Amino acid sequence: MVNKYASFLLFITVIFGQISMSDINKLSNEQLDLIRSELKEDTISSDIDEVTKIDIPINEITINPSQSLAPTEYFGYNYFKKEINFFDNIPTPLDFKLGPGDEIILSLWGETNSRESFLINKDGLIYYENIGFINLSNKNLKEAESVLVEELSRIYSTLKDQENRTQLMLELGQLKSINVYFSGQIENPGIHLIHPFSDIFSAITQVGGIKNEGSLRTIQIIRENKIINIVDFYSFFTTGENNFSNIRILDGDIIHIPPVKIRSEIKGEILSEGFFELLSGESIDNLISYAGGLSKDASSSAMLDMIIPPENRSSDDNARISISVNLKEFKNIKITNGSIVEIFPIGDVETKVEVFGRVKLPGKYPSSSNLKEILDIAGGFNDPLYRKTIRDEEIVIVRKDENQFYGLEFKISYAETDKFNLVPGDKIFIYEDSSYENLASISVTGEVKKRGTFQLKKNMTVRSAIALADGFTELANPDAITVVEVFTSVDNLGNKVEETRPVNDATLDFLLTDGSIVSVLPLENVVRVEGNVYNPGLITYSKGKTVNKYINLAGGPKPNTLSSKIYVKRSNGRIKKVTLLQGIGTIVRPGDSIFVPVNENPQDFDITSFIADLATTLANIAAILIVVDSQND
Repeated sequence: MVNKYASFLLFITVIFGQISMSDINKLSNEQLDLIRSELKEDTISSDIDEVTKIDIPINEITINPSQSLAPTEYFGYNYFKKEINFFDNIPTPLDFKLGPGDEIILSLWGETNSRESFLINKDGLIYYENIGFINLSNKNLKEAESVLVEELSRIYSTLKDQENRTQLMLELGQLKSINVYFSGQIENPGIHLIHPFSDIFSAITQVGGIKNEGSLRTIQIIRENKIINIVDFYSFFTTGENNFSNIRILDGDIIHIPPVKIRSEIKGEILSEGFFELLSGESIDNLISYAGGLSKDASSSAMLDMIIPPENRSSDDNARISISVNLKEFKNIKITNGSIVEIFPIGDVETKVEVFGRVKLPGKYPSSSNLKEILDIAGGFNDPLYRKTIRDEEIVIVRKDENQFYGLEFKISYAETDKFNLVPGDKIFIYEDSSYENLASISVTGEVKKRGTFQLKKNMTVRSAIALADGFTELANPDAITVVEVFTSVDNLGNKVEETRPVNDATLDFLLTDGSIVSVLPLENVVRVEGNVYNPGLITYSKGKTVNKYINLAGGPKPNTLSSKIYVKRSNGRIKKVTLLQGIGTIVRPGDSIFVPVNENPQDFDITSFIADLATTLANIAAILIVVDSQND
């Protein structure tokens, strides 16, 4: 006997050592039957040990259902595809019924103090010393407490004594799982260990859910070979009505999932497209309610594709029909299996007019009003200052006309707009009077007597702007006047782009525009020489000196100078290109800058530089010859 029991323990150890507790639910019926037979053969003396079903403590069970999710278009199945966790310290439901294998803890305090635990045997009994067997089967905790008070008062008289009363409390100890059978279109059919507090919803969730082919509306609870309840989950899914939690699942119950008999698809202008299960006799109205109702764009028409049942069709060649259904007929048309309902959308309807131009709120407005009402809503006509910018004597309305390619055009003053009725599609154009808001300005800064901003007037030049600024100060350089303009262009996307740019070589007669900035620079008594010279920097200005003179004062050009690229930048921004030969006669002004570039590729032959250097050399030789000749004379 001991060897046999040891073999059984080894068998159990191997079984449960190779699989996780989450896999117990997946044991085959044959495996479960084998365990049950071993338990029967190795019955030991305790009544609770005579229970022939699998008893696993609840706090050792972690429930992980199948991770395969049903397609979301099949309504309701994903409700069961969730991981569910039970804890052994959750409150006991008030209607929880005690049964075989449950542990109860009986506490007494007062005149008598004790705390004992009991296991309910397979007959629903506990054994209490000096009293005998007490039947607690199929009783909730309150009912069981009342039974125990009656039974134990025979040996504890103070249980009913109001003055020196002994208190009694009953609570659940170690819970045992219950064995429930699942059949039909369930993901994991067979016997499964289920938490004793489970209702039918959580029981199905614990075993992985229902197959897509299984009914969600005719689920059967079978007890002692009788169907005691049929559960329809759609009321819970669609309205939150829970009519199943009051049905307790007991050890040995069978939960049977029949196949779906009628399933229909609904699509189009509906809140939740998908496939829905219907009961016999349900209509399009019921289908729409399960799908959440019609969308805001739904029309009053639908198309119904039906499969004619085999007993009603004349030939399989004509097994499908399509019919148009109106909203008023939805509740009268019964749905057959495989039907498809498509809710049509409403079409676009032109109901608006559009306002363009000089109003505060251009855009689309209802066409059911007259023109004045729309213009007043668009804004601007009742604002005295804004109104001055509107050409209110010439409001243009363009209207579609079936008799011509281009639309009809109406011109009307604002005073007459209350008599003009609009039609859908009208375009209303409001033009701006630019004269009122034409407050353009320019700025004059630098060495002028009255710096500031001035109104831009017609044909205003740099000269007239300086005159408005009361002319130059004593420190001004009249040749060093710069102008900055706002340059407007269009980018590659057609967007307007404004940039502030200096104007090179702006003369006193340059015409100014809105936003122009005239700057008069101070007089600089130096000339700047930069680039490929031996001593670049500032050189004292001397009247009448040429570019050549200043280059020589800066040490002269270094080798590899690009003589053809030498240029002078005037103090007003103008660029004058010179060569060494031309530089002989180019007069430099105060504040000018001379730039002498270097040849980055000296191996390249620069014919211009060669000629310029040769001319310089010949000129120097000629000068020497003239001096020598004059001395000989």
